[in-house]
Amino acid sequence: MTQNFQWTGSTGYCAKATFTYDETTATKIISEQGAGRTNQLKSLIVTFYTPAGETIHQYENVVNGETRGNYFEFNFDTATQKLFGNIDLGGELSGELFLKGTVNQQLSLIEIEPSGEEHLIDTDAVVSFAAEKN
Repeated sequence: MTQNFQWTGSTGYCAKATFTYDETTATKIISEQGAGRTNQLKSLIVTFYTPAGETIHQYENVVNGETRGNYFEFNFDTATQKLFGNIDLGGELSGELFLKGTVNQQLSLIEIEPSGEEHLIDTDAVVSFAAEKN
């Protein structure tokens, strides 16, 4: 099963992601966290865009059932086809971006400064996700 979702912040920055899982073996809730072997996700790619639609960064957070990030977090309800709870997608190193927060509460697009400090790029207190099957 391939799913897509999109988040748009209040100033127009955008995150689009595609993820896959085996619907024949997936449980109702897909919940992944941290680095290493995933429980259910096969792949997840997230791409960040400027308000003008230009690609900023793209990250392959899950490849062949392996998470590539220590801070990765993802929750998806296969029955309702909706994301829920905490998510943390994207990069982890200096100069990289990540999308973090709680679905339907507040998500923020953050850049990691060379100093290690986090710089808020965009946020949206009312999150609207569009998830769809491919």
